[in-house]
Amino acid sequence: MKLIEKIAYITFWINIFFVIFVFIGMPILFINVPDFFHTWTANKGKNPLNLTFSILNLAVVFHWGYCIWFLFKYDRYSKSIIPLFFLNALYAPIYYYLVKIKKRPLRNMINRPQEIEKEVKSISEEEFVDLNRNNVFGVIYLWASKENQLDYQKNVPIAQVSAELFCQWEDFYFPDSDDFKQSFSKEELELLSEFDTALNNIIDKTPQNLPVIEEFIKTEEWKKMNDKAIEIKKKINTVGNTQYNQ
Repeated sequence: MKLIEKIAYITFWINIFFVIFVFIGMPILFINVPDFFHTWTANKGKNPLNLTFSILNLAVVFHWGYCIWFLFKYDRYSKSIIPLFFLNALYAPIYYYLVKIKKRPLRNMINRPQEIEKEVKSISEEEFVDLNRNNVFGVIYLWASKENQLDYQKNVPIAQVSAELFCQWEDFYFPDSDDFKQSFSKEELELLSEFDTALNNIIDKTPQNLPVIEEFIKTEEWKKMNDKAIEIKKKINTVGNTQYNQ
């Protein structure tokens, strides 16, 4: 987990505590503790209580700002944009919980969720299994080939292939989904989990703004992930029929 993700997670809990304190805790304290207002305003506000509140408020602002940034980058066509702007700190932890913890589908393209749903409904169960396998194995096989990554960047100049290597895995890997599990054997699921763990470890060691693929392939992190992908690819091929159209 990257540093900013860790901070966002911590401020998520601070935001929840802050909202509860402001709307429940403070009214109770003002009503039941006669000296609370004096304690709050003592020394023109330059007291530990008020300073602590100000620090927590900064954490809440950071969390809201992070949610705004995440929405515009990954979820720009979500209906959450309205409550996130108008309810800000009240809605920010709810939004964070939905997209980062529950991992609901992101809406970064107009009508993309509806289009995907229609596509899934229009194909057979066997085709759906093939689609799952092709997508997931495709990411691993892409990680395993420097040449394919460079060709991908050459053929799609507007793509950020370094980021796509991570984003595509996040888009296709849903280990808690029953439909996803049914698309793979037990041995394959274990291999996918091993690859996912390695990828998450690499994410923690890479900068938030990844370099272009021509530079990224020179890094130690890329080399480790490339070796892991080659290893997993070989193991997948020994398990049995991958049903992946290379």
